[in-house]
Amino acid sequence: MFKTVLVATDGSDTANRALDAAIDQAVRQDARLYIVHVRLHGRPVEELEHMAEIEHIVPEYEAQASSGTVPFGAALRNHMSDAGHEARIVGELGELILKRAKQRALEAGVKKVDTLSEGGDYADSILDAIDETGADLVVLGRRGLGKVRQFLIGSVSNKVAQHAGSAVLLIQ
Repeated sequence: MFKTVLVATDGSDTANRALDAAIDQAVRQDARLYIVHVRLHGRPVEELEHMAEIEHIVPEYEAQASSGTVPFGAALRNHMSDAGHEARIVGELGELILKRAKQRALEAGVKKVDTLSEGGDYADSILDAIDETGADLVVLGRRGLGKVRQFLIGSVSNKVAQHAGSAVLLIQ
């Protein structure tokens, strides 16, 4: 029986499937659920732009885009040219992802839900969160990197599965 479930999410479809699996386990086991998000780092501006657009994260850009004066992407790209603004947008995106995930868990019947926002290397941050929370089940989405790319750079889910001192459930 699991007492503490930890799920890592970045808001992607695969991460949402992992979140659903973690929520299911937390409800069934009456376990505490920790939802962790590791802030984006080393990502191209275009990926941040895409994620922010999908999540509708920055209201002032949405207003500009909906008025037709400036395309959403252009407004965001102009604002993100300043590193301080990029960090703010990354932080806001992470907080929104956590807020939505927590709400989803509460609506599904999880009684104890906590969120963590981490920075740094994805796998190391998740491993640190496992230690910090004492999670005995970790649920992760697996991106399915190509065999060559996975061999060369590894994957977050593989590293966590190899080094976690708890059960790990990988979701495709």
